[in-house]
Amino acid sequence: MADESPPSELKSAVIFGLLYAVVLLVVAAAREHFGDSGLYIAAAISGLTDMDAITLSTSRLVSTASLDTSTAWRMIIVAGMANMLFKAGLVLVLGARSFIKPVLLGMAISLLGGLALLALWPT
Repeated sequence: MADESPPSELKSAVIFGLLYAVVLLVVAAAREHFGDSGLYIAAAISGLTDMDAITLSTSRLVSTASLDTSTAWRMIIVAGMANMLFKAGLVLVLGARSFIKPVLLGMAISLLGGLALLALWPT
């Protein structure tokens, strides 16, 4: 019988499950120690490279009535903005010259829109 390696989907699922669990723990610890401001920091750090875990963990906290929806959507916006900043850095480092300006312009407009939502939307 030939040695078979586990499918790559299983590895990705296990890694995502671990990331999701870590994000849940980080969000809970941040809230416990730093209040709502800690949640935004945890969201920004979590959102740097991946949006799925913070979005799902935030949604879970809302569904269990552990988190207010107004805080939750703000956390997801903060995570998305952090993710966009990380990707803007990748564009600057890895992007072709002709690619950089239009992509960064679109990202800047999106970031300004996110900032406007956070600043102007009533709590």
